[in-house]
Amino acid sequence: MKSTTLRLILVAASILFCVGPASAQRFGKNKVTYERFDWHVYRSPHFDIHYYPSVEPFLDQLVSYAESAYAQLNKSLDHELRFRVPLVVYRTHGEFLQTNITLGELPEFVAAFAEPVQYRIVLPIDGPPDELYKLITHELVHIFEYSMFYEGYLGRALRSSPPTWLMEGLASYLADDESTLDQMVIRDGVVNNNLPPIESLTQVTYLTYRYGHAVFEYIEQEHGIEGLRSFLFEFKKVLLTGSLSRAVKEAFGYDLEEFNRRFNRYLRKKYYRVLLEKKSPDEHAKEIRPRKSHPPLMSPTLSPSGELIAAFSAPGLELDLVVFSAEGKDKARNITKGFTNKYRNLVSAAFEGKRDLSWSPVADEVAVFARRENKWPLLIIDALKGKIKKTIRFDDIFECASPMFSPDGKRIAFEGNRDGVVDIFEYDFESGEIRNLTRDDFFDANPWYAADGKSMVYNRRIGSHWKIFSVDLSDPEKKSQLTYGAHSDLQPSYSRDGNTIFFTSDRGEYSVYNIHALDLETGDVAQYTDVVGGTFMPIEMSPRGDQRFLVFNAFFEGTFRLYRMPLRAPELRIPAEERLNLSVEAEPFKPDLELSIDESQKSPYKTKWDLEAPYVQVGVTDDGRFLSNSGIQFTDLLGNQRFLINSTSVSSFASIDATYFNVARKFNWGGSVFDTREFFVSRSTGQSIEQASRATGLTAFIERPVSRYYRFRATLGFQDSSYSQLTGFDLIGLPTFNRVSDTLAYAIFSVTGDTTRFQRFGAYHGKRFNLSITHGESLGGDFNGDLTQVNLDFRAYGQTTRRSLFAWRLATLQNIGDREFLYGFGGINQLRGYEYYEFVGSSLVWTNLEFRFPLVDLLKFPVLAIRDLRGMIFLDLGAAYLENDLWIDPNTGFVRVDEMGQSIPFEFWDSTNNRLQDLRGSYGVGFQFLFLGALQFNWVWSHRLEFTEWVCDVPSSIFGTCPGTVVPVKGDSSGTHSQFYITFDF
Repeated sequence: MKSTTLRLILVAASILFCVGPASAQRFGKNKVTYERFDWHVYRSPHFDIHYYPSVEPFLDQLVSYAESAYAQLNKSLDHELRFRVPLVVYRTHGEFLQTNITLGELPEFVAAFAEPVQYRIVLPIDGPPDELYKLITHELVHIFEYSMFYEGYLGRALRSSPPTWLMEGLASYLADDESTLDQMVIRDGVVNNNLPPIESLTQVTYLTYRYGHAVFEYIEQEHGIEGLRSFLFEFKKVLLTGSLSRAVKEAFGYDLEEFNRRFNRYLRKKYYRVLLEKKSPDEHAKEIRPRKSHPPLMSPTLSPSGELIAAFSAPGLELDLVVFSAEGKDKARNITKGFTNKYRNLVSAAFEGKRDLSWSPVADEVAVFARRENKWPLLIIDALKGKIKKTIRFDDIFECASPMFSPDGKRIAFEGNRDGVVDIFEYDFESGEIRNLTRDDFFDANPWYAADGKSMVYNRRIGSHWKIFSVDLSDPEKKSQLTYGAHSDLQPSYSRDGNTIFFTSDRGEYSVYNIHALDLETGDVAQYTDVVGGTFMPIEMSPRGDQRFLVFNAFFEGTFRLYRMPLRAPELRIPAEERLNLSVEAEPFKPDLELSIDESQKSPYKTKWDLEAPYVQVGVTDDGRFLSNSGIQFTDLLGNQRFLINSTSVSSFASIDATYFNVARKFNWGGSVFDTREFFVSRSTGQSIEQASRATGLTAFIERPVSRYYRFRATLGFQDSSYSQLTGFDLIGLPTFNRVSDTLAYAIFSVTGDTTRFQRFGAYHGKRFNLSITHGESLGGDFNGDLTQVNLDFRAYGQTTRRSLFAWRLATLQNIGDREFLYGFGGINQLRGYEYYEFVGSSLVWTNLEFRFPLVDLLKFPVLAIRDLRGMIFLDLGAAYLENDLWIDPNTGFVRVDEMGQSIPFEFWDSTNNRLQDLRGSYGVGFQFLFLGALQFNWVWSHRLEFTEWVCDVPSSIFGTCPGTVVPVKGDSSGTHSQFYITFDF
């Protein structure tokens, strides 16, 4: 007799260790706070600038930049903010990544952000002055956008979704932050006919930013600043409906299709002439590894013999270091293949115009910087075997890049940020000494030693451009400027004879980066390439016969490739006299407004609470039960303290809790109070819920992240509860209950690890686990005895192809104390093919194995689109059981007994018939997708594995009795079970 009997789902006893948000963070990487920040506030006319002591020397600069940006945007947009803008600044990018304003881990490429709830701007200040001004302006544009579009209403912000190209394109355009490297990317896209309609630019990609910038450039050129303002005004009207076509029609008088035609014509007119006048890199050089058969290559460095090249590539999903023949004949060897937790990622700053790699002149070793925790360690890697031979950590130097070995291999130069100043440093491998080689207030990069090791060329930022300087290493005060003009000259390298400096420069009408050479004897400059995209990182190879060659990177057709060019007649020569007439004075960037600091406007930071965005999550089990989880959160302005009120429900039973937590230090701590209501299901068919449970209590916790991947947590709790307590079983195996109340004090200790890597669809490689031990002592009530439980949840993911993987979960909950509490098990993605919580026991164990793979990337419908439709093949195994080898039969709702009333022991496997017994399993297929980005819809079709069940061989009219013999028979495993549920996969 099948029923929802005695599934005792969500049994009240389970609340004894599920104590609310204080223990809610099961998985996820840690956001470790490495520094303690002593926050202060400075009030400028329009900003509340939040800073700490190491930022204070730059406060006048920040005020001037921020107020200048405000004045500029106020004029351009004809809009005044009705509120003060909190500007939270960090000294370095590494410290910025520790911000708690967002609790999620910030990717390395995030330079700053602005948020629409409390209108905060959060950014580091360690960039060059002109770039810092543009960064502030860019983020301030977002605040103006939030003010204009949302008008101070949180509901509008939550219900609207303005397109990425609009929000980021306007910010980029008004901040004028598009570099010549950015222009290179969009120029390459246009000349290769990559012209997407603007309504398709919804994803956060590099090209979305660039095309968004170009859209507003086109609008102002064609319709003036009034046209730009008009478009923003019209878009505000349709913000909630997202009708871009209507906004375009009202603002410009023509439809969206015509807008796209005109915009594309504008781009072609602007960039096609570059295509007509310039060449492809193939016309200058031979590609070393053809793009059709090999992944992109960038940041090359040559072995001393010139026979091997090391470069960055992405043969998989992460940036790797590959080594290959300079002739391009042999297969490239990935010497950092696979995934590692020794570092987070290898550091690449190629899109910032910097070199990334250096090959030792005396050994088969390659130097590269990596990112680990809050440091930038220098890795010395065996170029032939891939083994990390040395790891050198710099405790007080951050954002390290551009490594360069000295000619004798005993030292290495690099750029780094010490105390907010970016200089060139040198590390001595033998003594461990670190020396500052430039010692100035300018931003320096790309060091390259002269052949005798006594001097060095490098890049210095002057105003908005990079120039080439040389420095005498015996006296860092002796510096000489070698290139001049209103353009950037990057990545200098000496020729093998030491008479020439090769570099890339964006001089010229179209600001295209091309390979140039400075003759140190005559002062003449020669241009060797004249391409559409850009050429970078020139290095002279060892000669082939009498012919000299350069190896360089080229950006063409949307990717970086590697080329080898013979040094022949240049495309252009610039005599020294003409070049020196272009001299530019080394003056720092200056904003429009230069303001002084009013000391009376400084004050210590005081905690002020405000509302964060609320959230709502819903789900449906495979037997139709509705699940919900909603909450509202308050936080201080810096995000270090948070107060969360959360409500959950299953069917009609609601629970509520309130949690405070503090993440300002290395030790996170907090506490919660809660009131939880859950239920049992009647054991008789067709009966409604008859038993409910209640638990009220409080907890306190402390947590210590020991690294990005692992953390420990300890929790203390107190709880008063009432519920139906399992007290035993009657003669025919029916469980017996008493309504009891109980007061319990408990402690939980847990360790969590998470090394998982994610793609858009979810986890694809790594592992995550949570192991917890709970112990509780009775403080009074109707039932004595202690509570001791062990809970393990282990998950592993193994990538098979770029978007397919195996996923495995092993989980168990073991009750080993005096008390025996029951928990439901089964259904959804625990044990598919069975009903939700069909099995009941005081101990649970289950495992799932899935193969996940892509089916359809995009399904478009008139009103919505479904992305990442994925399939799965699965195998599930699991069991629930009681102590003393007792087992509750889900078909009867009783503890399984024989005809004499003696229990039939729980067994995983029926060895007599070679099939499962009380361990149940299923296999099948299914598919899933994210609906509206927040709900994961799952459909599965499963078949049960064969199993043994015990039944009475003589039918009985007396419920729960057997007049004959209880015998083992093959259970019903026929048929296919189809199920639908809404929940995220493990």
